[in-house]
Amino acid sequence: MSLILQYENETIGVVRNPYERIIALYQQSFNFIGLDNWLDKYKPELQTVLYKDCAHLIRFEAWKQELEFYNLDVKDTSILKDEEVTMMWDSWYTLKTKSHVYELYRKDITVYGYSF
Repeated sequence: MSLILQYENETIGVVRNPYERIIALYQQSFNFIGLDNWLDKYKPELQTVLYKDCAHLIRFEAWKQELEFYNLDVKDTSILKDEEVTMMWDSWYTLKTKSHVYELYRKDITVYGYSF
């Protein structure tokens, strides 16, 4: 799932912490087959791919502040209104799962500067 906003004739990609994003997507799937199994079966697309053509990128956890900071007057942010940062997302991780997510989403983690 991508979070893309429109600003004039440009797009704004809303980047999430890859570790938190995976937990949010897993919970939203209602397909509780185990996180590692789910990752192997569904492999959500990298955000670096989803947002490669976006003119701007902002962080999900600070989207309101970043829109204001970059003076991006987006008229419709409804796609973000129902989304929340998943609380205690780190409690879902074992060392194996953490390594698994890092291997699958290393590019997102490094490009966007996230860590566990």
